[in-house]
Amino acid sequence: MMVVMMVMMACMVTTAAGMSDHVPLEACKSMIPEGHGAGAQTSRPPYTLSAQSNALATGPQVTVQLEGLGSGAKFKGFFVRAFDSSSGSSLGSFTRAPKTIDCDGQASGAHHANPDPKRSVTLTWVPPPGYTGSVIFLATVVQYSEGVLDSTLNPIP
Repeated sequence: MMVVMMVMMACMVTTAAGMSDHVPLEACKSMIPEGHGAGAQTSRPPYTLSAQSNALATGPQVTVQLEGLGSGAKFKGFFVRAFDSSSGSSLGSFTRAPKTIDCDGQASGAHHANPDPKRSVTLTWVPPPGYTGSVIFLATVVQYSEGVLDSTLNPIP
């Protein structure tokens, strides 16, 4: 199986409060919680989103890690999804995550389970059987109750 992965990460700061233990279903389309009304932050995000593919006897899986850069880069919430890079269609499912949401399929999004500050989170994503295309992971990060971080393209080395 050949899966090419890319990661999206960028920043948007806002003054609205984040959800404490879930991502609303309405956020599935835009990846941005409604009602925040802020534009993208122009500075580099204090987080990295990385992915590594692993071939197992039970089938392929991808380990996705969201991590703060530096000692003070914690976050309270996150929302991660995977998309086909050609069609933009959501695909696959998360088999390891604090919580999942059924956006365009079962467990097609992964998100936080509580607002406790986190330095990193590790997720496991599984592509559809036989999938051989390129995957883009998108993440939205709630840095603190008044800040939301959204996404821009960074290929995985």
